[in-house]
Amino acid sequence: MNVGLSLTQSALKWPDKTALVFEGRRWSYRQWNRAVNQAANAFAAHGITRGDRVAFLTWNLPEQVTAFYGLLKIGGVPVPINYRLAANEIKYIVDNCAARLFVFEEALREPVMAIKDDLQTVERLIYIGDTPEGDELPFDDFVARASDREPPVGAGLDDAAFIMYTSGTTGVPKGVVRTHQAELFGAMTMALECDFQHDDSILNNKPLFHIAQLHLQFIPFVLLGGTNVMTRGFDIDETLGLVETERLTCLHGVPTQMVMMAQADLSRFDLSSLQCGFYGGQTLADDIIRTCMALFPKSFLNVYGFTEGLTATACDFRRHPEKLGSVGQAAVNMEVRILRPGATDADDIAAPGEVGELITRGPSIMKEYFRLPERTAAALRHGWYHSGDAAFSDEAGFITVKGRMDHTIITGGENVHPSEIENLLFDHAGIADVAVVGLPSTKWGQAVCAAVVAKDPALNAETLDRFCRESPDLARFKRPRHYYFIDEIPANSTGKVERGKLQEKLLLLIDGPLD
Repeated sequence: MNVGLSLTQSALKWPDKTALVFEGRRWSYRQWNRAVNQAANAFAAHGITRGDRVAFLTWNLPEQVTAFYGLLKIGGVPVPINYRLAANEIKYIVDNCAARLFVFEEALREPVMAIKDDLQTVERLIYIGDTPEGDELPFDDFVARASDREPPVGAGLDDAAFIMYTSGTTGVPKGVVRTHQAELFGAMTMALECDFQHDDSILNNKPLFHIAQLHLQFIPFVLLGGTNVMTRGFDIDETLGLVETERLTCLHGVPTQMVMMAQADLSRFDLSSLQCGFYGGQTLADDIIRTCMALFPKSFLNVYGFTEGLTATACDFRRHPEKLGSVGQAAVNMEVRILRPGATDADDIAAPGEVGELITRGPSIMKEYFRLPERTAAALRHGWYHSGDAAFSDEAGFITVKGRMDHTIITGGENVHPSEIENLLFDHAGIADVAVVGLPSTKWGQAVCAAVVAKDPALNAETLDRFCRESPDLARFKRPRHYYFIDEIPANSTGKVERGKLQEKLLLLIDGPLD
């Protein structure tokens, strides 16, 4: 059994059920499975076999998920890349995973063309689109002559299914290797926690390079034979309109999207089909949670997890309205503990109310960080995954997550490590010292903010913002949204930035959460 074969099974059970919907086009499970088989056989004809990596840089597209599942059937390993990254960041991931093929969308041609001649292992560029340029191979031509019969099974439960890159807590992208078994168990965990059903339909309006969209929604719905409706990206009116026209029953959103939905004029749409809603990544204000609870009569959940382990905990606020703000208790198939600060033993558990590091174990935990044995050993100690998240539990075992223990910034659902931005800003001749932290934001959860000690008294925020925008080494979403010019960056006796003190200092300069 592997993740790709879960599609084969759904096509056998429900051949005429709608599997995919995208911009007015529809595919039954029979139709989509045949397209997936064509992709699988095309990749196999190129020589892609068990363990070979294929990189992807696309918006949400039917060709994208068709290629994903084709590779999964034959044992190939998709590596979805964040299309918001800068060109050199994309190159790092493609080279690091030693991708043999690189599939990209026509709309994202510019960063690919900037790096294509320097890619170390890519044998062929394959593009999705209608306007051929250069010597890249069109995806439609790539799959056109391949058979639509089931390919030979190329992967088992212990083989790698995906590599998902995350900046994590070090600032250096790490490839999280996820096995077919971990993916299937993670899908079942989500299905059970959220009570997904075969007749349900869900909207995929967030990037499929993210763990939440692909692994916690798309894959579980294929496993159950549900309907995946896809859009290229998120738009609040499009989202609510599709709930009405497609009679969607399930909806997921990062906190920012849930806030937008709760504040929208909902009377313009028929949302009566909605049953289950869920979010994750950060906390929501109590009033936003209550508004969302009213929209989803069956369940509204806070689902807490990470790329390395999928869903670790879940809390259905309709069942536990007294636990608003909590991420709940351990999810199905998972164990969760809070370690005492400084603990070296997994049995040294924090008392209720005591903040410590959240650790977890279960069958959906990653296999390893790709080619990083030391980082893998550090993360998977004593059989537990050490999340790096600060959390505490109450007397009933309900967990509240306080944030990252190492001050990684989570902005709009994206992980941003301060060192990524600091390393760039230190190259600016007008800066004497700089440190980056996250400050509360009503829209993004946290806003990336830079505290600057200026060498040049004429230095201003506009100059630094332009400097970051023009850099090929920093994605635009990572650039600071606010700059604060101060006399000194707080540091300890060894020169290490005391980010907690810096955050406190900057909070005195602002009047409540930023926009």
